[in-house]
Amino acid sequence: MNRLNPLVNRFLLVVALLFGFTLLISAPVLAESTANTPAAAMHTVQQTADSVIHEIAEHQVEITKNSGALLDVIKKKLLPAVDSERMSRLVLGRYWRTASAAQKASFTDQFQQLLVRTYAGPLSKLGNQKITVTGTKPGADSGELVVQSVVSGGDMGSVPVDYRMAQVDGQWKAFDVVIDGISLINNYRGSFAQVIQQKGLDGLINTLKTQNNG
Repeated sequence: MNRLNPLVNRFLLVVALLFGFTLLISAPVLAESTANTPAAAMHTVQQTADSVIHEIAEHQVEITKNSGALLDVIKKKLLPAVDSERMSRLVLGRYWRTASAAQKASFTDQFQQLLVRTYAGPLSKLGNQKITVTGTKPGADSGELVVQSVVSGGDMGSVPVDYRMAQVDGQWKAFDVVIDGISLINNYRGSFAQVIQQKGLDGLINTLKTQNNG
């Protein structure tokens, strides 16, 4: 699990809903003329949510026994649908601007691995949750969109979850999740900034490598 910020662990299961629901299975392709609309983003979130819940419930026994199989699914199906560059840029903040190309590439790779390994466990336990998309609102920057939803079921009650999304090559991709008002990006940014201040960016990258290989 994430050793850099214990607060993030409180939200692991709901964050898994973002990566599992929205990204693991591609929704049917919409007409090109409507693919960039808020309705298209809502459609993607809702339909993939329903599909992934069903898929995990159907294969719960197999997934529980073989964690490696779930990791492979996440790497192949999830990461291509994440705007990794934007996520890495936002989580590093000002440190991204002064990082070398090699540092950016290495950090992005290690951050991806951290997310995969951190959320594999919670993803394997999905099955009783339900997501209801309730609307959208403009994002903080041009071209960004926030898909609003409520996650319910299981032991967590009802939790508001906002998906920050942007289009990359004509496809909606997620780069952050805001759970009950708390941003995943902001949590990691604070943790990572502390490590960078103590050890530098290369020190953070080495910390992530150790964590991912542990």
